[in-house]
Amino acid sequence: MALPDMLPMLVIGLYFLGTGFYVLGSALRNERIKLSALALAAVGFVLHGIDLAGQVAGLNAFTTPTSARFLFCLLGFGILVIFLLLWWRLKLRFLAVVALPLALVFYATANAAMGTNANLPPMLSGLFFLLHIGTLFASMALLAMAFGAGLAFLHLEKRIKTKTGLKKFQQDMPSLDTFDRVNHWTVVIGFPLYSLGLISGFVWAWMTSRRVFSFDPKEILALLVLGLFAYLFHQRLAYGWRGRKPAVMTIAVFLLMVLSMIGINFLVSTTFHGFKP
Repeated sequence: MALPDMLPMLVIGLYFLGTGFYVLGSALRNERIKLSALALAAVGFVLHGIDLAGQVAGLNAFTTPTSARFLFCLLGFGILVIFLLLWWRLKLRFLAVVALPLALVFYATANAAMGTNANLPPMLSGLFFLLHIGTLFASMALLAMAFGAGLAFLHLEKRIKTKTGLKKFQQDMPSLDTFDRVNHWTVVIGFPLYSLGLISGFVWAWMTSRRVFSFDPKEILALLVLGLFAYLFHQRLAYGWRGRKPAVMTIAVFLLMVLSMIGINFLVSTTFHGFKP
């Protein structure tokens, strides 16, 4: 079997082992196991990047930039890139417990969706692809990290308030303030990116069909996400929202994004944005 054919299995296997060993290392508070897990995931990340580069270069005849496989591969890769940036900037290695399984899920979904393509006109290429797909995926990758930080914040806050104490592996968790900083930065950067992605999509729709809004299910959900995201952005910056409320809202916004990306694209036949064989 040639290396290109083995890449998906290798990446999935490495991400699976990296996730499992990192959870085990966290439970045992064993630094060596956690470092081994990150090393396995790093090899998977490099191979994942090689896979993406091959798809962009057209080395895979069954994958194009509008295929479901490429888009989900790109999203999984973007989540790990954002995780690495947060690790470097905020020393939040703990978020590996969220980033690795999400990367695994999206990469596995990509390979399960082999042979399906997004129903996109030819104009959505080059600059428009970057402005629309690139910015939306970047904001979703940011919200994925806020999603993980939000879950950790709520869990840690509950244990502190109820004075139940922290389990062994939870004692290595960052402070509530650190998780809130993740929420702040992902919202401050993610909302403008999401807005740019949505606006560029409406501009592209006008250029191709002279219609800005067509009551497509995905467009309706996208506007709902924009409204919630805008409210969260405003409350954080204008009123200094901190803690539980923004954590809950980022979790909700991310789940709605996932519903839009997976649920509507695959399950709703009336959407213009769906994946087709």
